[in-house]
Amino acid sequence: MIPNDFYFIAQMLKERSGFSLTADQIYLLESRLGPIIRQNNLISLEDLINSLKLNDEELKEAVIEAVSINNTRFFRNKYVFRTIEEFLRSELKQNPQKKNIKILSAGCASGQEPVSIGILLKEMNLPEDIQADIYALDMSHHIIDRAKKGVYTHYEVQKGLPIRLLLKYFLHKEEAWQVRPEVMKMIHYHVHNIMNVFYENDFDIILCRNMLSYMTDEAQKKALQNLHDVLSETGVLIVGASEVLHYMDGFEKVPDKMGCYQLKNEENKPLDVSPKSAWTLIKKPLFKPAIPKKK
Repeated sequence: MIPNDFYFIAQMLKERSGFSLTADQIYLLESRLGPIIRQNNLISLEDLINSLKLNDEELKEAVIEAVSINNTRFFRNKYVFRTIEEFLRSELKQNPQKKNIKILSAGCASGQEPVSIGILLKEMNLPEDIQADIYALDMSHHIIDRAKKGVYTHYEVQKGLPIRLLLKYFLHKEEAWQVRPEVMKMIHYHVHNIMNVFYENDFDIILCRNMLSYMTDEAQKKALQNLHDVLSETGVLIVGASEVLHYMDGFEKVPDKMGCYQLKNEENKPLDVSPKSAWTLIKKPLFKPAIPKKK
């Protein structure tokens, strides 16, 4: 790929999604554009670039979806799910009248994160009168369509999912596994770019992990402001533990919690850790290495 072609696609990705590609990612770009070229009966990368320059909107969307990073697994980073459970138990203890739990999974990819959250909520044995909703967002139409089916390969369920939970919350269908309806009905999938305002608000927990650091500073600022506006006053934002974020003006770090933030000027609440938490049951992998509100 010649530098001008790389710059053209990188600039398009930056404008449409806020993602920033660097020169050392040319190999990634070339590998992900190959299937787009074949699917659209194009001859070469040059042919693809020329079609994009003619403002083929459908082709532009396909390229953005193909290049977007979608790396996920069930119960990825176990400390995150401990934090979710601890926070929710603390919230329910301090506010016994609370009847709704709202969680946002931004950049949900093929759905492993929201499904993992749904399973965790089931394992917590919440009171029957509590309504739990998980909103899962991704800007890829293709990946959201796939996530809505709740079907995963044998290889995918091996990644992070204990066998007890697999048998309890999935149905085995031929060579695949389907998430049971009681978990899927908790999840609301939407095609959405977090640089745009989301119509829901008052989220108790927002997860936006390992995505913001791929965005330009300007895009990151806009996305974080949108997340700030839909987080409840006592809620928490969870980002990747190693992410370097350049715009956190509206947030402050939650002490002793990796990648965990709350709104500024809010009283820090201690997290109530139950010794018999649902998380203690989620220990071993399946196989040994086999919107706007506040101003």
